Amino acid sequence: MRFPPAVRRIALYPSTFVVAALASPAALAQVVEADERFVLRLSAFNPEASLGFSGEGVVTDGNNEATFDFDERFDTSSAWRPRGAFGFRFSERQAIVANYYDFRRNESWEYGGTVLDPGVIGGPDVPIEVPGAQLDGYVELDLASLNYEYSVVATESFQWGLGLGVTWAKLQFDASGRSEGNGMVDGQFETVTWKEDGFSPGLHTRVTWSPADRWRVGLEAQYLDTGWGDFLEEDGHFERGGLFVEYMITPRAGVHVGYDWFRLKLYDDYRGTAEAPDGIDAGPFPYEGRLEGDLRVHGPVAGVTFRF
Repeated sequence: MRFPPAVRRIALYPSTFVVAALASPAALAQVVEADERFVLRLSAFNPEASLGFSGEGVVTDGNNEATFDFDERFDTSSAWRPRGAFGFRFSERQAIVANYYDFRRNESWEYGGTVLDPGVIGGPDVPIEVPGAQLDGYVELDLASLNYEYSVVATESFQWGLGLGVTWAKLQFDASGRSEGNGMVDGQFETVTWKEDGFSPGLHTRVTWSPADRWRVGLEAQYLDTGWGDFLEEDGHFERGGLFVEYMITPRAGVHVGYDWFRLKLYDDYRGTAEAPDGIDAGPFPYEGRLEGDLRVHGPVAGVTFRF
């Protein structure tokens, strides 16, 4: 915890004893505690994201099987979004820390398609081609967290805290896709809407360092598993890391810059059936497999800080 410059002695009417009391270590601690009790950071966050899908599976024609795998990643453009952080320190080592940020983007992507192993289904010269597709999608991720933090290390210029808390999350994905089809699979048009929200307990850690007067450097990290709460039914985890550098222009107001990164990774089983076009004496082709998806969001942060 940083102490302000020493209080100078002054003699002003009969109230000299008040000044002397304020100069005592206990009074100084109270002043510092008041200065450090509330911290509010209002920021603009400029994230870009990538949405990845990978996995493997098996398709059959009823007699033979073919394996396939895929690994596709779709990038998004960046856009400024609001970001907020709040801290309330109610003792020298204990604090409540809150964060909020979101991501919203409309994007269009192209999927290049894939080819199943030839020579297993349809004969050695008839590979099964999964056609490419055009995808139009909307991705939204909202995250708000509230954590209790206890400083394991607390000195005048350095603090390291560990904590537990709760995270509320909302994840929405809307997409429409169309494919042209080929000799083995009809052209198709599909729409998908998927939306989940809920709460989950999580882990929290934070490091704050004051290398010089008016300057602060902070590192913060969070982690949660989707099985800990009611956020998602799919297996997976969420992890987040943030860095900020802050300069206090006055004791109450300052500016900060930083960088935030977070990732949501999910796993799920899937199954379905592909139909051959009319006039083709083949199929249906049931398939099943394991899908892995992850959303990575990262970008710079800049804003203002208020301490009161």
